[in-house]
Amino acid sequence: MRGDNNMVEFYAAITVSPSHIKKMVELLKKHEPKKWAFENVIFTPLMASIGTILEIKQLKVRYDSKIIFDSGGFYVQQNRLDMGKLIDKLKEFYENNKWGDWYVLPDSPPVSSDSVDIAWGKVYETVYFAKSFAEEFNGKMEKKFVPVVQGINEKQIYYCIKNYANFNVKRIGFGSFGTCGKNNQINRLTKESLKKLKYVRMLANEYGFELHAFGIGGGSSANKIKDYVDSFDSSGWDKAAGFGDIFFPNSRTINITGKKQTHHQIDYKYIEQLTKSHKCYFCKKIDNLKKYRIYRSLHNILVIYDMIKSTA
Repeated sequence: MRGDNNMVEFYAAITVSPSHIKKMVELLKKHEPKKWAFENVIFTPLMASIGTILEIKQLKVRYDSKIIFDSGGFYVQQNRLDMGKLIDKLKEFYENNKWGDWYVLPDSPPVSSDSVDIAWGKVYETVYFAKSFAEEFNGKMEKKFVPVVQGINEKQIYYCIKNYANFNVKRIGFGSFGTCGKNNQINRLTKESLKKLKYVRMLANEYGFELHAFGIGGGSSANKIKDYVDSFDSSGWDKAAGFGDIFFPNSRTINITGKKQTHHQIDYKYIEQLTKSHKCYFCKKIDNLKKYRIYRSLHNILVIYDMIKSTA
């Protein structure tokens, strides 16, 4: 369990265009002003347009949102970014943008198909690059740096955390959930992943670290991990909306558009029953959920937001 009684923080992962961010903010402020679901935001600056970066900066300036700059390790994992180029560009961005609250250090994530030896290589790389990158800043940003724990077994996890004990950091992140899908792009919360997360939590308490979990899926996954982390992030609320899916507390994901082959029939009565467990402007009319992706996105993020706030 977490080392204190503070409420877990949910960071909304944003990967969309600046115009989409602006529209979501406008709709939230107009229709759900008491539920500021973008109070915490994470994004990968190296993969974002200048317009997206400026819109996210406005969340900080106008609404005092907390911001995590993610390192882009996922894109190294997918061979879309070279580690050397990532480090050079990330250092330049971090040096020139002091408005972030947390700065994730470079990491080299393993995937489920990696052998133990290959995973060890990525763990060694993660610790080495995190240490050398942090040293470039001469101690000026240490308390805002977030080194990432990687590993497919407890020995690798322990190696990371033991080394991070020599860093002057407050928070560590955990990213080694199981992967699936094309090119291992999707994190999945398996029983084994949850077991590893609990082990990371135990070590984090032992070494006095706060713990962040990267890339959690929908509301059901958030429910499973929220007692073991101080913060977590998810882009699932928006990605699910793109597939026509909506969340509800303590429910399976539901396809509202009928586009999926296995979801030709939409059970409206079941959805109406679920609205008793969650109410927001965006799910007030089920037809709007079916018609507008942005309504599905905002409904989904408010479901997660409400679930987290209800545990306070």
